[in-house]
Amino acid sequence: MKNIRLIAKITTLGAIILLFSGITHAQPTTTSDAQITSDTLSRREFLSVKTNLLFYGIYMPGYNRWCPIPNIAVEYYPKQGHFTFGASFDMPWWQDYNAHKYFQVRNYQLETRYYLKGNKVTNHDTNKSNKLNKPNYAGVYLQGYLNGGIFGICFDADRGWVGEGLGAGIGTGYIMPLFGNSHWRLDLGLQAGFFRCKYDPYRYGNPVDPSYKDNLYYYKWTLNPSLFKKRQYRWNWIGPTRISMTLSYDLLYRRISKKGVSFNCKEPQSLPIIAESIYTNSSK
Repeated sequence: MKNIRLIAKITTLGAIILLFSGITHAQPTTTSDAQITSDTLSRREFLSVKTNLLFYGIYMPGYNRWCPIPNIAVEYYPKQGHFTFGASFDMPWWQDYNAHKYFQVRNYQLETRYYLKGNKVTNHDTNKSNKLNKPNYAGVYLQGYLNGGIFGICFDADRGWVGEGLGAGIGTGYIMPLFGNSHWRLDLGLQAGFFRCKYDPYRYGNPVDPSYKDNLYYYKWTLNPSLFKKRQYRWNWIGPTRISMTLSYDLLYRRISKKGVSFNCKEPQSLPIIAESIYTNSSK
């Protein structure tokens, strides 16, 4: 709503300036007229916060229920260039102890992106206005990422797995602004790579003596306990690792006229003084 009001004010001010300028040129006077006008410049993106909307609609067949995955990400935009840097965190942490169903994952990801369009700072020295071109961290991008996490997944009293894993891969996507030139963007992306994890299967109840009831979970191990070592199993995956429809909000912007950052995407700028027009009547 604030952006809409700001745009309306700017549009109204521009119309008044154009109208006044037209009247001034159409009806010259014998006095000098000087008018200082103001405009706004688009600030540079500095930091955005994001969330993958698709993760909130995850349905787990083994659980027969919806299991939303809370997630958050940030992206840092340098002053210029093609590369940006980001991090994300996913944490579904759902459990149903009575049904022995658990979906508990913590996934951390670091990434860098290369935007094909890039972002360049250009100075227009005419009239010393020092205007900047519009932000360009949008459109098609390429991506590289590293991720790691821990998990505990269980579908019933006899099928559970706990472990940790690491992965890496590449991705691509497309970012488009929403609602005109505002804080909001939509990011459509796809990742592919490999993921390698170490894990152990577990179950509810003692695997050696099922008659022993202590309401605890045990690793599935029936051999000599002295031979047991954690994370004896391996699982590798190569292929698609993530699909995303991410809603992004530009939280912070670089200031233009001074150092620091701001929550506002626009910055006022004083435009040059309109030259004086002096008309004299030479007829007597």
